Order: sequence, then C-alpha cells, then structure tokens
Amino acid sequence: MQFRILGPPDLFDEECRLRTPLTSPKQNRLLGALLSRPNSLVPREELVRELWAGRAPKQARSALNAHVSGLRKSVATAEGTRGARARLVTGAGGLTLRVSPTDTDGGRFCLAVSRARSRCRTAPEDAYGILREALSLWRGAVLEGVGPHGPLGAVLADRLQDVRRQALELLFDAALSTGRHADVLSELREATVTHPLCERFHDQLMLALCRSGRGGEAIGVYTEARCRLTAAHGHTPLLRARLEQIGAQSPELSAAGARTPAAFPPPRAPARRGEARPHRFMVRHIEREDGPAERSALGFLTDLLSGRELHTGGV
Repeated sequence: MQFRILGPPDLFDEECRLRTPLTSPKQNRLLGALLSRPNSLVPREELVRELWAGRAPKQARSALNAHVSGLRKSVATAEGTRGARARLVTGAGGLTLRVSPTDTDGGRFCLAVSRARSRCRTAPEDAYGILREALSLWRGAVLEGVGPHGPLGAVLADRLQDVRRQALELLFDAALSTGRHADVLSELREATVTHPLCERFHDQLMLALCRSGRGGEAIGVYTEARCRLTAAHGHTPLLRARLEQIGAQSPELSAAGARTPAAFPPPRAPARRGEARPHRFMVRHIEREDGPAERSALGFLTDLLSGRELHTGGV
C-alpha cells in the first residue's frame, strides 16, 4: 500500500489497483503533517495548528482524535486493521506514522532522483528513463485540494517541489546529452515560465534551441531572461557563457555535440583591445532570420558585444 501525496492525497493498493480516498480535508492535512516527519513523533500541538491554522475549536483534543480515528479507518480499509495499528502509533503527546521511503510516492520520487543523479554523466540514457518514470508519479500539486497548507504541509510541499525542479534539470541534461533536444523544447519553455528565476532552465533552453537549428530564438531567450535574472541574482554567468559559445560557434552547440556533457565552460574574460569579438556569426544569423524579435536582438547584441552601456527596461 502506498501513501500518495503528489496530487490529491489518497491510499493506493498497487496489487489490486484500488484507490482509497481520505474522507475530509482535515484528514488530508493530517496525513501531510505526519509525512513531513515520517517515523518521528509529531506533537499534538503542532497537529492542531496544522489542521485549524490557529483557530482550533474549544475541544481541540477530541476533534483531533476524531480525525486521527478517521485516518486510521482509511488505512485499515486499504491495508487491514493490523496494518493501521502498526502504521499510526499514538505516543506521549503526539502521533507517529511509520513508513519506509518506498511506502510513499514522495519517497519513491526522491529515491529515483538520487539514483538518476548518480548516472546522469556516466549513463544518461538510463538517467533519462529513470527520471521520466519518476516524474510520472506526479498527478498534480503536492497535497492538491486540501486548501492552504499549514506549517508542516508547506515545508513538505516546498521540499518536494524543490526536488522536482532538480529532477527536471537532470532530465533536461540527460536529454541534451542523448540527442533529445527537440523532444524537450516545449517542457523547457514551460519550465522557464514556471521557474522564471532559474538560470539553468534558460541556459538549457538556449542549448536545446541551438541544437535544433534555432540560434536566433536562443538569443531571444537570452535577451528576455537577462534583465530579470540580473535584477534577482546580480549576474548571469551561465547565460553569458552560453552566449559566448554561440558567438564562437562552439561544437557543443551542434547536434553532434549532444554526446558530450551538457555542462558549460566558465565565462571567458572580456576580449582585449584588438582581439576579434565573437559577434559576427550572431549578427549574420539574426539577419538571416529577419524577424522583429531577431532585429531587436541584433541591436541588443551590438551594444553588448561592443562594450557600450545597456539601457534596458524592467521585466
């Protein structure tokens, strides 16, 4: 039996393919609170705060006991009475939910991401498959439908969302390393919208576009992301390094370079006086595209690569 929280919370019998939904939003919140500290006692005071957000009823202890009893019955329905007694353990001043990492979809997801991370460089094909399967565990937002999260549920949701972001970064690296740049373009675009301040996603999108023969669009990604990311982080080393690669026509940007690691070199120092600047290819490429976005990017790059001060509006 699996405790599922990557979407609407429920209990899922994998052998029979039966889903046991929880009977109330309070039970959903209770499950999330207990899974935020698996195999550890969660004090009653914290559970009350989680369920009622500081507006607990006068008989909070009795009300909490009722929701614990309801969760226990749901577990008994899915796993049997003995399983419910073993899972939900009442202790001095609190409650413990006993689970292994593989008993929860969140735990399985985190284990798979860890396994894929160790294989991303040496076996990117394997890593890609592992991550695709792991991401399929997500049926929606963490604890979807329970309403505003309490403190424990919010910590759990943030933690899992952060691991999901890391999983996407690894997935895109594996895809770029195995020639799947065209396959992940739409997902990369979605990731840059969902995580507008994640420089890595913008960098990966630029690389995927270049390998798909769409260098002009890659420069457009740079121009759109640079101002926003600079305002947030103060610098954009990944994007500047990728832009330099575009200017130098680096072999890594070609589809043939997909078999090399997707990591980028450190940014190079600015060209000294008299040295050739890497903007000629970009200018020629943009002129061939001959679209409004590309003409705008041409003006931006001319200023950028000639060292003049840039005056850009906020994003």
